Formats: sequence, structure tokens, C-alpha cells
Amino acid sequence: MPLSSEWLRYYQENAGTLLSIPWDRGAELSNEERNAIANSAREFQAGESSEGRHLLRYAQEYAERTGDREYVLAIRLFIAEEQRHARDLGRFLKQNDISLVRTTFTDQVFRKLRQMLHGLEISIAVLITAEIIAEVYYAVLREATRSEILRALCDQILRDELRHVQFQADQLSKLRSRRSRLGIVATMAAQRFLFLGTTVVVWIGHRKAIRRGGLSPAGWWQSCWGAFDQAFAVPAPVHILSPARLSPATEEPATAGTTR
Repeated sequence: MPLSSEWLRYYQENAGTLLSIPWDRGAELSNEERNAIANSAREFQAGESSEGRHLLRYAQEYAERTGDREYVLAIRLFIAEEQRHARDLGRFLKQNDISLVRTTFTDQVFRKLRQMLHGLEISIAVLITAEIIAEVYYAVLREATRSEILRALCDQILRDELRHVQFQADQLSKLRSRRSRLGIVATMAAQRFLFLGTTVVVWIGHRKAIRRGGLSPAGWWQSCWGAFDQAFAVPAPVHILSPARLSPATEEPATAGTTR
């Protein structure tokens, strides 16, 4: 089983190649823009702020079983990137007089699922669901306002989330590599069921911002499932990407369409 040294190298390199955010532009949102995205953006900001204690514990148990110590270090850096997203989004929201929330119903559901259904595989299966949705959401949020700060933030988050999804999919492929064909079919059916429910719930809770960003219900559905299929397109076991390909992405992540 391959170790996680290349993912660790990616996270270390990525921390030093972040995009520049034009914070000096100040509060850019109009009242109309603020009303359209405020509730939605602060809910996603709360979701990015997890400390990842359970995930880290499962990663440490996995490392003890397999000897893959680099995985724990990579997970720590992954969590740090998620917390950076939360910190930067929080700064943007405060700059535009949008109050923050500590947690949301959807965030609590995801955290409870990861706590109730023990183990690294379950935790990652729930996590990658949120990460794939985030890829589509931040592409939509980027187009929802004219804020240069928000667009730059979304560019950075999208670049990070593309690799986060690959990182989690790669680990799932390792964990599932010895499963039978029937087992894989059953596992992916459960993964799709979780994703379906999440896609519907996020649309219901965030449709105002999503519509403003350019997606109709059908466009949201198609974009989310397209991102899901892309995330799981490579059959297990996934070969770890080379460091060159793991450097900050040059390819574009899934972007919002224009179907209204």
C-alpha cells in the first residue's frame, strides 16, 4: 500500500503558493448582494471551521495499523487548509457587516454522522460528500457578486477543494481496495444515497445564493452529479499523483453553469 508522502509534499508546497487576496478593497457588497448570499455564505463558513478531532484520531489509528505516518501529517495540513478557508471567509463576512454563526443544522448533521458512524472510511465518505458539494457551491458563490475579494477567495478555495476531493478519493480507494466487486457496488450505492440527500438539502437551504450565482435546480443537480462522477472516476486502487501534478492546480475545477 503506497504511503502518503506525496500528498504531504503537496500540502507543504501549497501553503507557500497561495493566491493574493485584495483585502484593501474593504466592504464591497451591495445591499442586494449581501441579502442574497449572507445566510448561505456564513453557513458554509461555519462548516469549514471544524477542528477535525475525530478525523485525526481515526487517521492516527490507521497510521498505527499500516505504518503510514505521513498520512497523519497530511491530514493535519488538510485540516489547517479547511480552517484557513473558515478564517478568510469569516474575515470577508465581518468586513461586509455579516455576523458569523458557530454552527448550522446541516453542519451538525454532518458532524453527528462522522461521530456516530465510527471509522476512517465512514468519516472520509461523509467528508468527501461535503467537499464535492463545496466544489460546485464556491464556483456558484464566485459568480453571485462583483466582489473582487470574494472572487479571489473562491478561486483559492476551489483550487484547494479540487485537491481535497482527490486526496479523500485516493484514501477511500486504499481503504476499499480489497473489497469484492459486489462490496464496491454496495458501497458506492450508499455513497450515492448520501450524496443525493446532501444535494437536495443544500439546494433547499442555499437556493437563493445558488440561483444568484447562475444555477437553476436542474443546473445545480447536473453540476453536483458531474462533480461526483469526476471524483470517483478512477477505479481503485488510485495511483498517487506525481509531485509535479500535485503542485497548485492549473486545471479548472467544476464551475457553475449559466442555466437559470
